[in-house]
Amino acid sequence: MAGIRKRTWKNKSGKHYCYEINWLVGDKQYRKSGFPSLIEAQIALKDVVTDCSTDITLANLSKEYLTRHCALNCKHSTITLYESYMKNIEPLLRLKAKDITKRHIENLVINLKTNGMVNKSINGIVTFVQAMLNYAVDNGFLSQNPILKFKKLPQVKPPIHFLNEKQIEVFLELSKDLPVVYTVFFHTAVLTGMRRGELLALEWPDIDFKHARISVSKQIYRGVTQTTKTGKNRFVDIPDSLKTMLKEYKQSEKVLYKYVFHNAEGKPLHPWNMESTYFKPLLKMCNLYLDENNQIDMLKFHDLRHTYASYLLSKGVPVKYVQEQLGHATARMTLDTYASVMPSVKFGALELLDKMKNNEQFEHDLNTKK
Repeated sequence: MAGIRKRTWKNKSGKHYCYEINWLVGDKQYRKSGFPSLIEAQIALKDVVTDCSTDITLANLSKEYLTRHCALNCKHSTITLYESYMKNIEPLLRLKAKDITKRHIENLVINLKTNGMVNKSINGIVTFVQAMLNYAVDNGFLSQNPILKFKKLPQVKPPIHFLNEKQIEVFLELSKDLPVVYTVFFHTAVLTGMRRGELLALEWPDIDFKHARISVSKQIYRGVTQTTKTGKNRFVDIPDSLKTMLKEYKQSEKVLYKYVFHNAEGKPLHPWNMESTYFKPLLKMCNLYLDENNQIDMLKFHDLRHTYASYLLSKGVPVKYVQEQLGHATARMTLDTYASVMPSVKFGALELLDKMKNNEQFEHDLNTKK
């Protein structure tokens, strides 16, 4: 890090001042003084910035970033994602961090786009590189991040997929033909909007039957239990039908294992086995797995969460309530995601405006007659 400060002092000849440049290399501090004006110090700062950058390569920087910063501050899922990015930035790893320029990042982005990677994933990789370089600045390996202001690629949100009211009914009814653990699993997913990892991590003490709600405080990602996606806990209300189903399921358990949804050994359900063996065949039974062109549809397990939110919002349930149930950071995020599925809310608003106008006209006519 480098900075400029103004020094003042007095002696027999009077009051004096100058500007001084301070910078760090690792844990060692350096300074260069005697600049008569701020402009001269700022001009000299550019040379100092170059001087205080070390020769650390991006490969070594990435190891330090992942094993120190990420190990202390990031969730397992985030670290796994960052590790997957490493193979995409191989052309940069041999470079010194201080030599990386916007041109290098542009070449990387062009190469990734040429290979068919979507903009969202490319932006994630660029953000990862920016984060490593920020870490280098914070720890004295670099004086400034050379790609701090690199412009991200535009992202278009893909359309959400969800089951309509009739499809929900068919999906839940046919799920009753599955082993009971999967029947209850799919019902809970549709009727609470919980994420897959949150369902896998659900334990019996998390279910408050008295107040008809579930405490969501953790998720399982690739076999590792960690905090929720947002890092915040929440309560999710459950309807009476689901409360009754969960109670009956609990009573039917010969051995009450720790996890609500478990395999024969009492361990959490394996997500890939659940989806390939039960979820996708169930969609096919419901005629939901193939589209009109007999191609595999885009419907995924996460779309059950979209189904939950879309259904509530289409029935006029307040956005704030749905946001809290889903665990979104803001109501704006919920609204931005699901605004297109709220026609009944729009038409309800128009009806209210018509009534207001009619009431005003009625009052006008009444006053005229008087």
